Amino acid sequence: MDLNEFMEIIHPMLPSGGLDENQMNVVIHGQGPLWVIAGPGSGKTETLVIRTLKLIFVDNVNPKSIVITTFTEKAAKNIKDRISNYAYLIYQKYPELQRNLDVNDIYIGTLHSLCNQIMLEYRYPGYENYRLMDDIEQYLFVHEHSDAVKHHHKYQDMWNHFKYLENKWNRSFNSRWGRTQVATTLFNRIVEYLIDIEELKQSDEKWAVQLADAYENYVQLLEIHHRCDFSHLQKKFLEFLNTKLGELFIKGDGSLRHPGISHVLVDEYQDTNPIQEAIYFKMAENTHNLCVVGDDDQALYRFRGGTVECMVNFGNACHREWGITLERVNTVFLNNNYRSHREIVNYCNKFITSFPVMQKIGARVKDKPELNPKSDISGNYPAVAYITGRTIEETANNFANFVRYLLDEGVVSKPSDCALLMKSVRENRNWAEPFKKALNKVGIEVYNPRSRKFLEQEEVMAALGAFITIIDPKQNALRKVCNENIQRLVNRWVDTYRNVASESPELRKYVDCSIKSIAKRNLGERLNINISEILYRILAHPPFSDWLDDPERSYRLGKLTQLFEKYSSIPYDTPGSTRGLLKMSSKNNGEISFRWRQNFYNSFIGLLSTEGLNDPEDEEIICPPDRLPIMTIHQAKGLEFPFVFVYGLRLKGDKPNESAIIEEDLYKYRKIKYSINFTPLERTQQDLIRLYYVAYSRAKYALIHLVPRNHMGSKGFGFIGNNFSLFSAIVKKI
Repeated sequence: MDLNEFMEIIHPMLPSGGLDENQMNVVIHGQGPLWVIAGPGSGKTETLVIRTLKLIFVDNVNPKSIVITTFTEKAAKNIKDRISNYAYLIYQKYPELQRNLDVNDIYIGTLHSLCNQIMLEYRYPGYENYRLMDDIEQYLFVHEHSDAVKHHHKYQDMWNHFKYLENKWNRSFNSRWGRTQVATTLFNRIVEYLIDIEELKQSDEKWAVQLADAYENYVQLLEIHHRCDFSHLQKKFLEFLNTKLGELFIKGDGSLRHPGISHVLVDEYQDTNPIQEAIYFKMAENTHNLCVVGDDDQALYRFRGGTVECMVNFGNACHREWGITLERVNTVFLNNNYRSHREIVNYCNKFITSFPVMQKIGARVKDKPELNPKSDISGNYPAVAYITGRTIEETANNFANFVRYLLDEGVVSKPSDCALLMKSVRENRNWAEPFKKALNKVGIEVYNPRSRKFLEQEEVMAALGAFITIIDPKQNALRKVCNENIQRLVNRWVDTYRNVASESPELRKYVDCSIKSIAKRNLGERLNINISEILYRILAHPPFSDWLDDPERSYRLGKLTQLFEKYSSIPYDTPGSTRGLLKMSSKNNGEISFRWRQNFYNSFIGLLSTEGLNDPEDEEIICPPDRLPIMTIHQAKGLEFPFVFVYGLRLKGDKPNESAIIEEDLYKYRKIKYSINFTPLERTQQDLIRLYYVAYSRAKYALIHLVPRNHMGSKGFGFIGNNFSLFSAIVKKI
């Protein structure tokens, strides 16, 4: 079919008004690199989807030769669903196309998921029989095995160099968990930044030489135990792409099974890191059909290794990798905002350009135009405003009363039409707690799954308390644990279990019988039961079996079982061993191995107590409709709400953050270097400005700042121009 027929068939599902000129330019782009700078609310995902469909149904591109990556599994599912819905319209008219052009054959997912999928599909020997560890498993693995963590005195120059991270992360290097967090971060950055290990080893800086040694030890341990973390998954995939199997994947062999890769499309490119950039360019080397979509003003993930420089310098990368000049890179700006009230769009334009540090060359994509307000939302009301009060508590009360008014007057139909965004959602008096209390006082429940309150939920505490009562009934191993926080947590969990068990005779009977059964076992005997099985049997009894009918409690208990399985998977020093199987003490009758129990407390419970955990989130639900979401700004990325409230505008950015300093420390050891024109402090400030820009651009009808009076006299990057006086002259007070 031709382009006109294609557009006519999918027209019923297109946004009202169809596609604008710039969106169509993306859709009809032919061959070569395509650089799409897409502002908030510009319809970038829809445009990416329609371009993909055009490639398949108009250009007859084999769906299996298309790769689409995005930042989260949720976003990937959204793209898959949209493609399927549009394709359904086409298949209805031309059912025979479904046999030859099946959109389910497209490679769609996060880059991590696709790396895993493709290497398994091609049976890459360098990835056979590896266990892929998530962040928690990696953390536990580093804690248990890394030489730099266990024998830190051998790496004193390295730890002294990174001493600045102690205060930043509130982690003492005297703590094994403090060393674990830093070591894990550094190991990941070495991979993500494409650090040249040989240069690191030959450095005249002792800390760098020791870091190279610590990293090589970690890599060796990964190979010994056949483990792979997310960063090394990408490293292995890049190695795969440079093999004969990788060549087959990229170039194909002319068969339908191996058509080669003709198009690579990357969403959220502003949060790409150097190794991901290398992967994308390698996958597209045969055709140069690399389409990147993103917004440098919405780059948020430097703390995970993302470098906005990949987005800002895409044209330079095309020249470096392929010899393609900037003039031959098709650059398209999607700057029509279809989301927000005109006042909000204009405010976002003023905000992002009001800081001198954002006006410097290289801070933003060159010649970037302002957003154009194109939403149907209108009305002569203060769409950008602020609420205040003498204190945080009074500001929170005024905010809650305003939301109550919006609901009572029918301005919004449900609490989830409003969202409260802030940098941290921990429920303490400086962040979410006053707002939660104020909302509850006026009858509005909140949804705050990232408050790190997972371990304080009754069902989680009771389950952990029951398990610990079985494996350490006298708590003699707990008393030998030096960490008082662990002792307090465990005692609280055991008390919660006892309270629950007092009204649950079946549960108490199971726990008591388990204790007696263990007491009868022989010295040194291996028990033929995994710790996960014990937890499952605990959860099979009331009240847990009843709580499983409650979605929230069920999600939490499901997450707890996953945590047990992750801990069970961490090997001992011997390859193939597992921590999940229990063994009796070789010295004390009737007790689980003292060493195992101590390791469980220090390692597993130590992780839980040190890091805290968020509640599990249902990816299908942004927020239950009868609750008001309190979200981090990172959580809100990609979302939109009728009313957005933002708290915490006075973040000063007067000291460089740890991510920018680590980036600076490792920069000269990179294999590929961009000319970074900014100091760590300037990058920190730019990241803060982008953070607030993302928050402000989520709003559809109204953007309302929450500013206690004692925040007004100070500067903060949440205020336009870092100046409250300028802010108050532009923004109306409610």
